[in-house]
Amino acid sequence: MEPFSWWNEKQKGLMEDVKAFADQNLPRGEEIFWTKEFPIDLLKEVARKGWFGAVIPENYGGINAGVTGASIVSEELSRVCSALGDAYEVSMFGGVEQFLTFGTDEQKQKWLPKIAKGEVVGAVCITEPFVGSDAAGIETTAKREGDHYVLNGKKRFITNAGLADIYVVYARTSEKPEDKAKYQHLTAFLVEKGVPGFSVEKINELSGWIGLPNGFLDFNDVKVLTKNLIGPEGAGWKVMMAGLNFERVVFSAGMLGPMRESIRHAVAYAQRRMQFDKPTIDIPSNQSKIAEMFAGLYTARLLIYHAAYLLDQHKDAMVEAATAKMFTSDTYEKLVSDAVQVMGGDGWTRFYPVESYLRDAKVNQIGAGTNQIMRLVIFRGGLKALGKDLKMPRRRIHEKLKVPISTVQPPSKTNLNEESVLKLLSEDYMVNPGLFMSREDLKERLADASEEKLDQALKTLESEGSVKLYRDGRGTIALVKATYDGLRKAGPLEKYKWYPEWLSKEFIF
Repeated sequence: MEPFSWWNEKQKGLMEDVKAFADQNLPRGEEIFWTKEFPIDLLKEVARKGWFGAVIPENYGGINAGVTGASIVSEELSRVCSALGDAYEVSMFGGVEQFLTFGTDEQKQKWLPKIAKGEVVGAVCITEPFVGSDAAGIETTAKREGDHYVLNGKKRFITNAGLADIYVVYARTSEKPEDKAKYQHLTAFLVEKGVPGFSVEKINELSGWIGLPNGFLDFNDVKVLTKNLIGPEGAGWKVMMAGLNFERVVFSAGMLGPMRESIRHAVAYAQRRMQFDKPTIDIPSNQSKIAEMFAGLYTARLLIYHAAYLLDQHKDAMVEAATAKMFTSDTYEKLVSDAVQVMGGDGWTRFYPVESYLRDAKVNQIGAGTNQIMRLVIFRGGLKALGKDLKMPRRRIHEKLKVPISTVQPPSKTNLNEESVLKLLSEDYMVNPGLFMSREDLKERLADASEEKLDQALKTLESEGSVKLYRDGRGTIALVKATYDGLRKAGPLEKYKWYPEWLSKEFIF
């Protein structure tokens, strides 16, 4: 793959170096599909090369290649095997991002150089036995006792469990309803491997992520010094949310490597597999699948690195990161499945690596936030980001055509009273017959429309049976439409009648 035009020379050089490393170690990665042994030797080599410092500033021993740099490393390492790529990714968002954004000077000086050199590997601990997507419901507790906190609880589905040296752990520090309402009941802690009471409870046998330790962690009266808080007490939710965009981008970049390798194997296979006296790559259905595979890869890669660029520019990329994660993981599943299909029975054997990539497909749609959560993030964030662009256009009845069309003319205003409100609702019925009129729509057309006066007029019309009101969760009147009786009060039936010219007059009665 080619570097993007907006990458700087450091990022382009990094891509070449990591790509060469991945090319050299592809056979080693395939060994792991069989042995299931974590490639600690490769991880140490990645550390020696300084790639753990991709996003870390140079004054802390990093190479300062940004989120883009971390994504480049993730993309290439994932070509070797998921165990190597995911271990790297989790370490990136299991300490690095949190320290950079919320760490004290002391924490940065102590931990960032060690992470940059690969001396310590990180993990992030959110999910619990009874807590998944509802991260605010974390049950692990942390109670302050003098200069330390005491943690009790469990975490599960923790990637790098046992492998990691430092763990970013989110725990509940308040039971006050007002703190929960403000999401100020959680706190982020740095817990080091080996502290008394902190242990690995169980390692999961997963369908995919071969060789990568993932499991349960237990906290039994674990003492954590106050200096190991990440951010102040009660800021855990803020710390967690701030890191999610970074996590989703780097996690998504790790899907690109297997997608590229799947395409490579599918194309090379189809060029050499003969059926019906021709290579199977000449079969139109295979060409169609491969074309979609290319399109999916190019689109996913563009989404990921655009989101990475935004983060490197310190811009909000919530929607872009969630979109990249959702699209890439959904595309990954289809792309790898199509690669298996192009390769037929051979693609489903373990003798080609695409079978292993397929095992990881489902977890990609779950990890770093489920795709159902991604859709909620995109929906809410999209409404906010595009709010002005999504405002419904003004519509009116065309003077000659007598049909509803959009208009850019500013609306004329009328004085607020029951009669004028009903008139506006009847006009809206003519241009938007199936819709309610919003409170904002009405206020735009009414002069001196205070909230109290508008409510009074609408409630009076409601009591008369002239309008139907919709109240939101706070009890505020949000939407309104005229009832049939209200439309009749607003004007005669002739006001609403319209027929196309081609319609025979004998059909009109």
